[in-house]
Amino acid sequence: MPKAHLIIIGNGMAAGRLLDEILKRNPDQYRITVFGAEGYANYNRIMLSTVLAGEMQADDIVTHSEQWYQDHHIALHSNDPVSTIDTAKQTLRCQSGTAFSYDKLVLATGSNPIMPNIRGNDLDGVLTFRSLADIDQLMAKVPHIQHATVIGGGLLGLEAAWGLRQQGLEVTVIHRGQWLLNRQLDATAGEYLKQSLESRGIHFQLNAEIDKFASEPSAEIQGDSASSSAISQIILKDGVVINTGLAVIAIGISPNHALAERSGLACDRGILINDQLQSSVTNVYALGECSQFGQHTFGLVAPIWDQARVLADQLCLTSDQRFSLQPCATKLKVSGIDLFSAGEYLDSPASESVVYQDPANGVYRKLIFRQQKLAGAVLFGAVNEGNWYFELIQAQQKAQHLAPDMIFGRRYCNAESIAQLTPAAVPHFDTAAPALSLATGATS
Repeated sequence: MPKAHLIIIGNGMAAGRLLDEILKRNPDQYRITVFGAEGYANYNRIMLSTVLAGEMQADDIVTHSEQWYQDHHIALHSNDPVSTIDTAKQTLRCQSGTAFSYDKLVLATGSNPIMPNIRGNDLDGVLTFRSLADIDQLMAKVPHIQHATVIGGGLLGLEAAWGLRQQGLEVTVIHRGQWLLNRQLDATAGEYLKQSLESRGIHFQLNAEIDKFASEPSAEIQGDSASSSAISQIILKDGVVINTGLAVIAIGISPNHALAERSGLACDRGILINDQLQSSVTNVYALGECSQFGQHTFGLVAPIWDQARVLADQLCLTSDQRFSLQPCATKLKVSGIDLFSAGEYLDSPASESVVYQDPANGVYRKLIFRQQKLAGAVLFGAVNEGNWYFELIQAQQKAQHLAPDMIFGRRYCNAESIAQLTPAAVPHFDTAAPALSLATGATS
């Protein structure tokens, strides 16, 4: 009896993780075909900044080589994206014109970088930072310029800025927020981060809006004339002018659900899925950055890894596990700068916080409590207790009685008080799991 045919559209990190999970459960259950729009094997997008910085080569971040697919008898079609899906007939057609039929279909089409609607965004030298192809374009510009500007002071933008700085360029970051990483850090931790990066030669324009990208001083950008010109200036709405040879857009991502929408799948901001990763069409699933669960879309690694496990269980019929949103811990390292953020990071009238600061040594810690339970932690400069705080956030046991000693770490707390938080109540935190780094696709 022939095997059922599983087709996966997309060959990014989500698809790679799903393949690993399926092979662990039942490597012989399906005949598997994978389609990738990029002309590369599966690679670790989190490590793009190390390639930009010149610390690694593109081949070094490949996780599933073409040989790996051959060894596991998986048919890989690179650089031949799927153009149409007929869900009634369970068939699809590629850009090359080849047609395929499927029994189960998974969409892992990822996301697209958001391009701001700003005059001059089509100038030569206005680029995104999202793929190895983007890295190739950026590296082609580096030898010919002295200054680069990154738009976006979030996770991806700061990684891009550091990579360009490592290439010897002067770098300015433009961020519309009042502080850096304003979706992971509070204002104080954001200021510590800014000062640390400034000491490494990166400049910042915060709370700033761009008026236009310009190709020459005071030039008005009109019509098609801009498309053949190279960027030389960024003009802010407050009149500040930044002379630059490169503008790297890193302000966020949007789910790539165009194919799904054309094919009749229910979509909102992403492809709508239930807790079994099932789309609105039978035998069609979605996971990763293209998907939407309730009101949530995804850009961080941890929930996508959870999705891959749940979907592999569904496809291989190994369990009836359901997907649910879990707290995420974010560990960040940029040039030796240690950051950790989990749960809530901003104070509110319904919460209480305990803060410790040591400016001389660049250390900042804040713990946020809600109804006597630890609800959030923000750490800068000393993150060794981050895993413990994350466990307490997950456990949702009353822990405020440990404050203020716990701000200094577990060993400063009364052992008897800690024992009240039984091991059974505190979930294990897998420290070997991939840390969410500044190279993830999270929005700024």
